[in-house]
Amino acid sequence: MQGPSLDDDEVVGFDGEAKKVIKRLVEGPAESLAIIPVVGMPGLGKTTLARKIYNDNTLSFEFFSTIWIYVGQEYKIKDIYHRILKYFKKNIDEHLNEDEDTLAKVISGFMSKGGRCLIVLDDVWEPNVIDHVKKVFPENKKGHRIMMTTRDGYLAAYANPEPHILKFLTSEESFELLVKMVFGMGSCPDELVELGKNIAQSCGGAPGAVLVIAGALRGRSNITDWQVVERNVAQHLYNNNQES
Repeated sequence: MQGPSLDDDEVVGFDGEAKKVIKRLVEGPAESLAIIPVVGMPGLGKTTLARKIYNDNTLSFEFFSTIWIYVGQEYKIKDIYHRILKYFKKNIDEHLNEDEDTLAKVISGFMSKGGRCLIVLDDVWEPNVIDHVKKVFPENKKGHRIMMTTRDGYLAAYANPEPHILKFLTSEESFELLVKMVFGMGSCPDELVELGKNIAQSCGGAPGAVLVIAGALRGRSNITDWQVVERNVAQHLYNNNQES
């Protein structure tokens, strides 16, 4: 189950992170496949960052094909292959009964006809996924890329000894995000600023936590309501975790 995520226009503090990963994707080894893992604890916005990068215009110029695949824990390799294949071929009925090795070769054949390709694997839990997706890339030395998100540091290091470790938001960034989520284009009323800063700091720098708390504050501009939320940040986050 995918938790709450932030839209691209709501991202705060991710511009620098995105630039670093894009630079690695674009300027990495030119003649070999490279994997760039984005790793961080739940709620830090790995998928949000990956989406921001995936939608960046820079990549549309650098890559002939860009493919997004949500993996998750309940994955099947054949399903992943089928979803990749659909990016190259609208009707894949004739391939539905083919085995994994055959599917990998079919995909590789399509890839070999174009320029370099980027596959994004969102929410990876096992090395098996990485090993199988690597098989679809042809040996044509075009500098193909895999970007992946994971909460598992060991898995990230398995894919690349130097993963991109997602940082926590600063207190200022957390407050900026909270205000944007609660008030949209408006500003935070002066009488709520101090409370808002305390609440944002209590979210521990995790965008996902700010998103949950913002949901409790949205539509409320009463000081008493904000004081209640300030006293119960941990309870709000716990309740949300139990429901998701």
